[in-house]
Amino acid sequence: MVIDNDANEYGKYWDAYQGVADDDWNKFGIIIESEGNNVVQATNFAAAHTDADVLTYLSDDFDCPYGWDELIVKEFEDATGPRLIKVDDMLQPFHVPVLTIPIMNRALYERLGYFFHPDFKSMHCDEHLYQVAMKLGALKMCPHLKFEHKHVSVGKAEDDETYRRSAANWNHGKTTLERHKRMGFPV
Repeated sequence: MVIDNDANEYGKYWDAYQGVADDDWNKFGIIIESEGNNVVQATNFAAAHTDADVLTYLSDDFDCPYGWDELIVKEFEDATGPRLIKVDDMLQPFHVPVLTIPIMNRALYERLGYFFHPDFKSMHCDEHLYQVAMKLGALKMCPHLKFEHKHVSVGKAEDDETYRRSAANWNHGKTTLERHKRMGFPV
């Protein structure tokens, strides 16, 4: 699924999702506008409106390896229950509990009832998801899957309204994460 609250044209985002054959696009639900006011609401809206077996949150500032969709699907072939995979964003040390591209199966989505916990707006929602997946024993580390994160913080993207809007939610996310941590990351 492609989730983008700001796109007013398809064209500028297609290159970010390279490696998916043209005839495979029918496997993906494409949602350009959601009813959400923030990335968490938009993502949860999109996840609730698809019946896909694998749900992927992917931003336009990533380089995807060729055939990335098939590489991801392979990581779920042996899953017998909820699973979340962590890929290498080539930006942060892999051991950091951050999920810049969270990828979950339908079983985890149904277990949680959300993709990102609705208490969040954007920042730190991925750290929360990481902790919850760890608690459930659902996290699979995939350092061999490389998706370069060309983030503004390292000068590989231009600063724009999307980055600024997300950064404005830093304190809200941190406070929310700390509250959930004190509660033991309830599921």
